[in-house]
Amino acid sequence: MILSCQGISKSFGEKVILNDASFHIEEREKAALIGNNGAGKTTLLRIIMNEISADSGQVVLMKDKKIGYLAQYQDVSGHRTVYEELLTTKQYIIDMEDRMRAIEVQMKNASGEELDRLMNTYTRLTHEFELENGYAYKSELMGVLKGLGFTDEDFSKQVETLSGGQKTRVALGKLLISKPDILLLDEPTNHLDMESISWLETYLLNYPGAVFIVSHDRYFLNKVCTHTVDLDYGKMQIYAGNYDFWYESSQLMIKQMKDCLLYTSPSPRD
Repeated sequence: MILSCQGISKSFGEKVILNDASFHIEEREKAALIGNNGAGKTTLLRIIMNEISADSGQVVLMKDKKIGYLAQYQDVSGHRTVYEELLTTKQYIIDMEDRMRAIEVQMKNASGEELDRLMNTYTRLTHEFELENGYAYKSELMGVLKGLGFTDEDFSKQVETLSGGQKTRVALGKLLISKPDILLLDEPTNHLDMESISWLETYLLNYPGAVFIVSHDRYFLNKVCTHTVDLDYGKMQIYAGNYDFWYESSQLMIKQMKDCLLYTSPSPRD
């Protein structure tokens, strides 16, 4: 288990949004959060991110695990270009590379114990650099940008000049590149065309961490998610299947309830 919500309740005035809601997400699990508009899906995500507090209950994230959140509306600003904005997520790799280059220069003029020390440090750094995909991070950035629908010409545009939808795509790209242990995505397909949605489906299917998605795109959820969390009138029901599995199960449950009511209703008098 990587994330657990236990007995979450939240009301705004007299309106109950969440009522003793509980569920958990396993590592590498891809789960959908569904419900009618106003059911409290975004509220739940914001509680998980500690942007607002629950009235009761607790959110537990596994120790040393990182969580990333894509809100529906992202305000990415500043004078960096689109490419530079995504590059900020790889600053630790850039710093590592700069240190490797500096050690290479130092080794040219070193000898004896000093050279041995530098070589040991250099060996450790290059191994870590390889593990972090350091030799391919630039192509990784470009692959994500193009997958999300940005063209080569878009790479050099300043983010402050972008539309709201483009800024959300930049924020999504940064999130995917940073690879947190669990992704919370609130309507990630809103500003994507069909080709980009297809790319994102494949990316998330192969994502090494867990994913928790709010979306009205049933086809997207069917492709990506193996579990469904249904939020209805503040209560939660968990289904071990995709959107279609949830729909068929819920329709069967409704039919059984109707049949039960008909069976127990008193016969009309003559």
